[in-house]
Amino acid sequence: MMAPIILVVLIACNFIMAFVSSLAAKPHNYVIVENTFPADKINDPKVLNFSKSFRTRQFQAALILTLLDFMLLIPMKDSSFMLLFFLLLYLTIGTNYLITLRYIRKGHQLIAENHWQLTAQPIQIDTRLVLEKNRKLVSAWWFLLSLGLILLLCGLLYQQAMPDLALMFLIVNILIWGMMFFTWRVINRLPVRPLTDDQKINQQYNDLTKFYWSSLSVFMSGIISLIVFVPLLTMKMAASFFTILTIFEISLILLFCGVSLWWLIRLRRKQDQLLTSTATFRYFGEDYYWRYGMYYNPDDNRLMIPDRIGMNISINLGKTAGKIFLGLVPIILIAAMAVTFVPLYVLDYHPDPLSYEIKNEAVILDGPFVKERNIPFDQITKVELTKQLPTGVRTNGLATNDYDIGHYRIAGESAILFVDHQSKPILIIHTKDRFYYYTNKKPAETKKLYQMIQHLNH
Repeated sequence: MMAPIILVVLIACNFIMAFVSSLAAKPHNYVIVENTFPADKINDPKVLNFSKSFRTRQFQAALILTLLDFMLLIPMKDSSFMLLFFLLLYLTIGTNYLITLRYIRKGHQLIAENHWQLTAQPIQIDTRLVLEKNRKLVSAWWFLLSLGLILLLCGLLYQQAMPDLALMFLIVNILIWGMMFFTWRVINRLPVRPLTDDQKINQQYNDLTKFYWSSLSVFMSGIISLIVFVPLLTMKMAASFFTILTIFEISLILLFCGVSLWWLIRLRRKQDQLLTSTATFRYFGEDYYWRYGMYYNPDDNRLMIPDRIGMNISINLGKTAGKIFLGLVPIILIAAMAVTFVPLYVLDYHPDPLSYEIKNEAVILDGPFVKERNIPFDQITKVELTKQLPTGVRTNGLATNDYDIGHYRIAGESAILFVDHQSKPILIIHTKDRFYYYTNKKPAETKKLYQMIQHLNH
């Protein structure tokens, strides 16, 4: 079941990235794929063909990558499956960037061949615009609503006798809330540059940007806390509600993505409408600093700047903080792959990944990268063997086609699993507080443990 879901996720990533990247082919501030064209050449057949070719290549790549993604349906070990998933995901990201990089060069070549170079104009200072740059910025007080929602949801978790989860939820969401508030602060501090000689249009353009971006940061600070909260409800609810909660969770994620994208596209359209109403657009020579699809200008004091699509905030890689950020990206990507792949590799290829030990009148269950469980004999009320794992809901841990490891809710009861589905039977250890499900890679070892507990517990 995991393979089709992951396949759908990858296919969605392919076409979402193609769609977002293709937005760069639509003129914004007369910029097409990081190149600024003269206003009277935007509808030139050569420029239109250039834009169309870029969009076509993005979606052609998405289609080819989708065909490659179907390799995930080939039967393979879980570790190989997850490694392939990450390689395909990173291939999508890399392909998307390389196409963009190629077309930045082609756009520059098109401008040079037709002598369409624009003359950089001096940066104009509009004192009134600088003083009133945040007049439409959404007030920071609105963040109190999302903060109140976080505290309310945390209180609900605590009331349901889940203090540890409540604390974890609070820490995670306060960090996310802090990131959204930091984003709001960045938007608040963004400097302004008059894009035209019309002061009224400059003010309206800035007001639109500040309002849309700041309101989106407030919206995200609230809805993300709900997205994190909903899966935690499964820990206390019956398994029959799992499907309903899953549908609700997916709906929240789609709402989050859809509203965010719609809001930013709406902003971009309004910005373009303003700029096309005047012929006095000012070019500052920024194409030189966007040659690699990223902004690199050591002489620019700004760390955070608007991107050229008009939908996001970018980082000036010419600053030390920008270089640190760029260096962290591959580290995070590699770490994400390692954290997922390495435990599965151990489970697949270690001779005894799910081990047990009888020590100090207790059974010790252990697995790769999970906390070992010490079960005293005096707490064991019953042991049994079963060939089928009962239906349950994972609340924390690892779940794949072959393995279930971690905390679960099974038949409404708390359970901890160390289960390899390729090995049968499954040992069930009953205690006063929870159930433990265990399988060794060797079925004979599972049966041996069952007999030892029965003998020692009597």
